[in-house]
Parts: sequence; structure tokens; C-alpha cells
Amino acid sequence: MSRRDFERDVDRDFEYIRECGKVGKTSAKPTPGVLLIGGAEGKKSGEDAATKWFLKRADKGNLIVLRTGGLGRQADWVCDSYRDLIGSAAELSIDSRDAADDPEVIEYLRQADAIFIAGGDQNAYEDYWEGTKVEDTLNYLINEKKIPIAGTSAGMAILGDYYYVPSHRGVISSEILDDPFHHNTKDIYRSDFIRVPYLKNVITDTHLDRVNHNHPEPRYGRIFGLLARVVSDSNRLSVFAIGLEEGAFVAIDEKGIAKVFGNGESKGQDAYFLQTNSGLPEKVERDLPVIWNHNGKAVKVYRIAGTPEGSGHFDLNNWSNAKGGSWEYWFTTGGSAGFKRNKINESENND
Repeated sequence: MSRRDFERDVDRDFEYIRECGKVGKTSAKPTPGVLLIGGAEGKKSGEDAATKWFLKRADKGNLIVLRTGGLGRQADWVCDSYRDLIGSAAELSIDSRDAADDPEVIEYLRQADAIFIAGGDQNAYEDYWEGTKVEDTLNYLINEKKIPIAGTSAGMAILGDYYYVPSHRGVISSEILDDPFHHNTKDIYRSDFIRVPYLKNVITDTHLDRVNHNHPEPRYGRIFGLLARVVSDSNRLSVFAIGLEEGAFVAIDEKGIAKVFGNGESKGQDAYFLQTNSGLPEKVERDLPVIWNHNGKAVKVYRIAGTPEGSGHFDLNNWSNAKGGSWEYWFTTGGSAGFKRNKINESENND
């Protein structure tokens, strides 16, 4: 048998490639866990440690990298860099709802001892997979077989109970804060799409610190605005958010304890855990700036800077037991111009 088994079925809209190892039933006993990735891995020290944390949980079983839009090189990279941690690595691109119900696709998935959902287009993930046998199989793997799952960028976006899957250009911070019903906000959903332990009632966002020609603003205000919309729409305070800068990797173990890997640099490695603090937003109305202030204490946020060895401790069971980071208050007195992030001193946090 060749090192790489390849199948491309244009008529059935899926592609599959085995990059290394022999796929099949294994003796692996996976350990559940979740790895959330901020979106720009970069093959640096933080990524290496986080990848090892994730792959060790597969217990030398079968890794499947799941995506849409054609095959990538993630499985090949794992084979080249971490061959001793896995039994096999393969990629599977599922590009239609018919393909997501195809028995052959489902059989590939059910063999997995770890799933990595690649970056790309989270709207395609929702369009092609939600309400299909792929959805059912992913939830079986996560909640019954109890395998580890990872997601980067778009792959992380769909792991939350709430998720933002824009059908065109994603909303930027100033747009959602200055008009929480901006037309680019219409694709905020909640469903039982992918049911990940410890991400119940959570919305996620990635690339928080990215600023370039195509992305003129960082996303700190965006995740705050998304949380404001979800809290206001649902009339519920028990909603949370997790936002990652591009170099951050949040590893959540089977007990719901999160730590953060990064490159240990001065910026770009931070993870943020957001929770409502004082009450519903004072104003979330169409064509008007968001007001969510509550005397500067609207949202309480725990910030952990990632390190190569993994840093911090955040308990997702109660969203209060935390160490290795610092608490902040986020609020806006009116739209993007009024958005602030203030560090909480230790004595105030203990009050």
C-alpha cells in the first residue's frame, strides 16, 4: 500500500487523503479535550506544545483533519512533525450536504480518534454539515466516543454553542458597536450544531489582534458586541465568550480546566474569557450605538497570556476560579468611541 491513499469523488463532492499510517480500528483509548486556536499557528513553540498536548490525547490513534474547499497540508505536516504520536493522519474535505450524508464519508469520520477542524469558511461548514449525518457523527465522536477535538479560525468559530457565520464580509468592531444590527451581523446563530463540553452558552471569536489592509480594526470590540447582541436577543445573562489573539492556543482538559499556550512574546498570545457582570445592556437598538456600561463594569474578563509551556488556569465549570492571568472590565458608554478595557486591581476583584 502506498504511503498516501487518495480519493476524489467529484460527483459526491468530497475528497479524502491518507497521508501516513494505516487507517482502521485501533486499540487507542482517546482522552477527551478541546483545543481552540486563534488562527495564525506559525509553527512556533506555542503551537508545538499545544499540538503535542492535543495529539497525545489521541493515544496513537487516527487523526482526521476536516475541512471544506479541497484538501490542505495539515495532515501531511502532522505526519512529518509528530509521526510518533499518531497511528495515522488523513484529511477529509466535505463540500455539499449530499456528501455530508454519504456513507463512505461517515465511515471515514467514525474511525477518528481525534478531529481537527481547519480554518476556512465557517459559513460553508454550517451550510454543508449542519443537520446532516456529519453533524450527528461529530457529536457522537465528541460526546460518546469522547475523542479530542480542535479547531482553528473558522474551525474554532463553529465549536461554540452560539456562533457567528457570516455569509459575506464579517462585521468589524466599529460596525457592531455603532449599530448592533448592522447588516453584517445577521448571521449570529444558536443551535445544537456541534455540542462541545464546556462550550455551552459560549460564543467564540479569533484573530482578535489582527490588523492589516483587509482587516482595519482589531476584534476586541467585535467579540464584546457579539456578546451584547446574544445577551440582548436571548434576554439571558448566563452567556459567555472566548476570544483569542492569533498566537494563542486554549487547551481545555476533560475536567473543564483551560490553560493557554503561546510563544511567550509580549503581544499576540492572549486569551480572553468574557462573562456578563452587572446586567443586560442598557441599549441595543437598530441604528444606534450600543450602551453596555453599568458604571464601567458591564463585562468581566479574565486575560491569560500564553507561554510555550502553557500558562494560567481557568475553570470553565464556574467561570470564576482562575489564576495566572488578570481580570479586566470591558464596557462601552456609547458605541465604538466609548468602548474601554480597564484592568481590575486585586483588591477590587476580591471585594
